[in-house]
Formats: sequence, C-alpha cells, structure tokens
Amino acid sequence: MYLVIDVGGTFIKHCVMDRDAEIMEKNKFPTPGRFGNGLENIQQGLDAFLDALQSIYDGYKKRYDIQGIAISLPGQVDVDNGICYAGGALPYLDKAHIGELVSERCDGLKVALENDGKCAALSEIWQGNAKDYSSAVVLVFGTGVGGGIVIDRKILHGRGMVAGEMSYLFEDVNRDNIDKLVPLEATLKNTKEHVKLPDNVTWTMQASVSSLRREVAAVKGMREDEVSGEMIYEWEAVGDKAVIDVLEDWYLNIAKHCMNMHVLLAPDIILLGGGISAEPRFIQGVKKYVDKLAKFSVIYNEMQVGLCKFGNDSNLIGALFNYLQKYEGAH
Repeated sequence: MYLVIDVGGTFIKHCVMDRDAEIMEKNKFPTPGRFGNGLENIQQGLDAFLDALQSIYDGYKKRYDIQGIAISLPGQVDVDNGICYAGGALPYLDKAHIGELVSERCDGLKVALENDGKCAALSEIWQGNAKDYSSAVVLVFGTGVGGGIVIDRKILHGRGMVAGEMSYLFEDVNRDNIDKLVPLEATLKNTKEHVKLPDNVTWTMQASVSSLRREVAAVKGMREDEVSGEMIYEWEAVGDKAVIDVLEDWYLNIAKHCMNMHVLLAPDIILLGGGISAEPRFIQGVKKYVDKLAKFSVIYNEMQVGLCKFGNDSNLIGALFNYLQKYEGAH
C-alpha cells in the first residue's frame, strides 16, 4: 500500500492506495500555514505542515503496510532531489527539501514529489483518456490554469522545472502596460499590501474559472464571490446575452491556446479538465471554436481535443504513478 497526499492551498487530501490506484481510505483537512491564519514565520508554517503529514502517516500505518509516500503539491518541483520551489499560497514550501523532511518523519520511507498540475497529466496518461497515447497536453482550469506536458509517457519538466506552467503564458502585454508589471512572486508573498497587476497580462487572468467569474460578475453588476459556475450556466440557459458573450470569448481564448499547443508540441491529444469540465457545454463551446480555427490550415487535421477522465482524484492518482515511475519502473 502507498500513502498518497495532495497538498492544496485550502485542503490537504490524503488516502491509502494499492498499486492499481484503488483507494482503500480517503480523507482531508485544512492546509496548515495558509495566508492569514496567524502563523508568525515561514519555519512555523513548515513545521505545522510536516507535523500534519507525520500525523497522517502515523494514523494510517497502524492499519496498513505503507511501502512508500507519493505527494502532489504546488510550485516547481525538483523531482530528482525532492525540493519544492515557490508554492503559491504556501510560501514555506519554497526551497524546502520536502522529500527528505517527510521521509525523516515517516520511518525513512521513499518519498516522491511532483507538481499538482503535472500529477493531473500523469493520471490521464496512466489510466485516463490519454492512456492509449504516448504524448498529451493536459490543461486544468480552476483558480488558475494548471496542467502538464507528457512526452513518451513521462512528464516534460524542462529547464528550471517550468515546462507546463500554463498560468504564466503572456496575454495582453503591450508597450503601455509592460512597465507596470511587478514580480508575481512579490505579489503572492505580500500579505499586507495588495499589489495590482495590469489586467489580463497572463493566461490565468483570461482563462481561469476565477477570471470567468470575474468577467461575468462585472457584466451582472455583482461581486466575483457572488457568482458561481452553476449560476453562469443558468444565465446562459435563459439567453442572457451579456453572459453568453463572456462565455463565448472565454471558449475562443481557450481554443486559440489549444491550437498553439498543437503547433508547438503536436501531442497525440489535448485534454481539458477542472471542475468546470463537468458541464457539457464547456467542451462543446471550446470544440466549436477549435473546429472553426482548424479550417485555417490542414496543419490542424490531426489535432484531437477531449476531456480529462478524472476529477477530484486526479492529483492523487498521478502522484502515485509518479512514485511508481520513479521507484518501481512503471511506464
């Protein structure tokens, strides 16, 4: 059995899986060390995080024979050395030797780490809708835009481990706003003073579900936190033209980037995921514009776009496959 952990900005999900990714037991709890919860420094946050993971392990090892630990987490991950860089809303992860630290607290077991978006991609190439292919691009739409690039059934990490960091693709940057850009990492770490970036300069500012909710809220005269994905599709269903226009622009933006991914990487398939993908009108909308754009050239004839198979458990499944590839020769 394997202990598999998915570290998110809000919750840590954890479970025990067998080698085929069948879940024996699963639970979650609030992520320690989040912004605004009273922790005084980075080390205190890291200690609270490690204490939590050790507690998870200590509980499971009483009931299962745990052979190894697989972890999905945010940030750029040095999978060879078990080091995390950045970490988004969890700044204590930056430059932390998580693999070594977790192993020390968990009876010296082997630990495998991977970025959360890349774990989602691994889940699809292993047991999902890319399992019959050798290459894929997986795009996950949520608070940001995550995902991963799979080549020869292995994650492409690239220089600095940044391959597949889709949120950082530039969008509406021009000579008028380029000098207004500030380091993104500084804005994430600055909890006392909000630093505003120019609008829509990165893809996550245009293609994330958060950006969709923000744009719909603007045309409805509401706050972003008052708008949900379900509400957006209810308005679309009754013919709200302003909401429909926002959705159509959103679909076209995603479709354009899918075309670009195809030309840059020529993967066997491009898969779209995230909670919003459970709504059938999402993939229908994106594919409508993919089909329109594909008429531009025969270069797009072999392009395939589809949906991810896995939802909430994708990071857990992919984290286990990463462990099996690293230590047990899975492919």
